[in-house]
Amino acid sequence: MLLKVGGSVAEKLEAVFEPLKNLQRAYVVPGGWIFADLVRKVDLEKKLSPSTSHWMAITAMSSYGFYMAETAGKFGFDVIEPENFDLPDKKAILLPYNLLRKFDELPHSWEVTSDSIAVWVAAKAGFSEVVKVTAAGGIAGGGGELEEVVRASELKTDVVDSYTPKLLVKYGINMFVCSPEELKNYILRGRARGTLIIGR
Repeated sequence: MLLKVGGSVAEKLEAVFEPLKNLQRAYVVPGGWIFADLVRKVDLEKKLSPSTSHWMAITAMSSYGFYMAETAGKFGFDVIEPENFDLPDKKAILLPYNLLRKFDELPHSWEVTSDSIAVWVAAKAGFSEVVKVTAAGGIAGGGGELEEVVRASELKTDVVDSYTPKLLVKYGINMFVCSPEELKNYILRGRARGTLIIGR
């Protein structure tokens, strides 16, 4: 199982990691949280090159990942910084900096955030789905209710970054978006309140 855990749930990390404690194999790709916000601020003020802000934002993911580890460690998670996609058989917070430096395949742009990076890692490591845990809990339709299923090619939302749908279609993998509170239902029952984004 591969998850992307965003900064919007930084105050609910116990609720995120507790349902994962009995899994044998789970990888959590962190968002950038307040650390990426700082990079955006510096980028705006100093007009950094796209590549500079790209790599700074990826190191921001590492900062949030180490912050997460304070909580995740209580549930059997380590921190890994893999050099390739042959991931160890364990529960871990996956920091993608080394992978991206070695396999520099994604655009250097704010269009690519940790959402896209998580999808890219999942595809390269052989996963067919990414679970995104976010305070939004899913993608709202026109009436405000959460959509149950949407196609990536038809997606119009800011719940995921704008490059994520392109990668989901490219690799043919899905993303399930849910809240921390619904994650346990998804793990135990295979279904939960949230939105399934189909990679086509």
